[in-house]
Amino acid sequence: MAKHRTSGAEARDHCDVAIIGAGVIGSAVAMALGERGLSAALIDLDLSGRLSSSERNAGGVRATWWQPVNIALSRESIRHYESIRAEIGFRQKGYLILYDGARWAEALRMMPIQRDLDHPIEALTPREVAARVPEIDRLDGIAGATFSAGDGLINSNLLKAHYREKARASRVRLIDRVFVHGIEAGQSEACLFGWQASSAMNDAQVARLLAQDDDGAPAFGRPIEIRAGAIVIAAGAWAPNVLKLIGLDSPTAAVRRQLCVVDSRSVTLENYGMIFDTSGVYFHNDGPHILAGYSPPAEPPGYSFKFDGEDFFNREIWPRMYARASCFERLRFISGWAGLYEMTPDRSGILGQAAPRIFEAHSFSAHGVMQSYAVGQELAELIVNGRFRNPEVRGLGRERFATGKLLYEELHW
Repeated sequence: MAKHRTSGAEARDHCDVAIIGAGVIGSAVAMALGERGLSAALIDLDLSGRLSSSERNAGGVRATWWQPVNIALSRESIRHYESIRAEIGFRQKGYLILYDGARWAEALRMMPIQRDLDHPIEALTPREVAARVPEIDRLDGIAGATFSAGDGLINSNLLKAHYREKARASRVRLIDRVFVHGIEAGQSEACLFGWQASSAMNDAQVARLLAQDDDGAPAFGRPIEIRAGAIVIAAGAWAPNVLKLIGLDSPTAAVRRQLCVVDSRSVTLENYGMIFDTSGVYFHNDGPHILAGYSPPAEPPGYSFKFDGEDFFNREIWPRMYARASCFERLRFISGWAGLYEMTPDRSGILGQAAPRIFEAHSFSAHGVMQSYAVGQELAELIVNGRFRNPEVRGLGRERFATGKLLYEELHW
């Protein structure tokens, strides 16, 4: 791809670190860099994030994972969320995860590891599940369950706003409507080249620009050039397209996932947090309604935001919920949306240095919100001090895909 340099000095900028992607991960990185005294530019094609995974998620936060590094990143993040719970709408009502026979033995084996990493978790029998959540009155297929009281639900938009507010209070600037089409990394600095649109774009325009692999200059835009000591790629599901600009491949694939808001009528789940069923459907209370999601295993990769609406609810979600709880018989579809997972082959994120002066933090879908604080802190430490604080985090580097040292996260929906 050709590099397009700016012709006017007024379009040039300079900072210590330029961050491509201002979702919850990129914003957390910006805050962490600002805390360490670095100047940073946080840039995005759409700072509102209308199509980002940070906005189109189920709002769950859990440290209930099977890979130790995922547990550790979530535990550190949760401790931060506890300190600002009112600001970000963090409700620690727990995670109830139901297991079938194939997974229950492994869940029991992992519990000592989870507890060693300071994650409080308990095992429940099917009868104890029914006692804890009386609405679950159909126990077929449940071999056991785990309940983790420290997990819960969060307002991801408020969390992102928290990161950005802290970032702005330091030496971080947010730059909107920028499409990056070129990156160069030299011995002394890195530089990104882009177009900045003069006005806001609609969802279709944003999606087209993010998904395509050409210069894609927005109409009525101006060229922009940012020079920095380092560049961070935190572009979420679109990170592979950005990495191509420096000749790097990424194993990440964008996969559509759909969420439905349903009228629960006489049923309320307000006393519970997130519930994961053995069937793969997950749901929790959402104000006067229920938010429910499901990711079909056969969903093909691609940048699709098409929402299948009531048909998806009737086909994939309602039968699974009703098979678990008879009180869900009369659930009524209201609305919903489609978003993107950014999936790696081992379903763990990618964090580390991708090339000289180029760093990356992406592919955390399904756990980006819940690990964002710790991810930001760890990457800032790597950039500033040349090393992670937690040695386990080194395993999340892109090198693992070449060496075969994968961190396969089984507990992923």
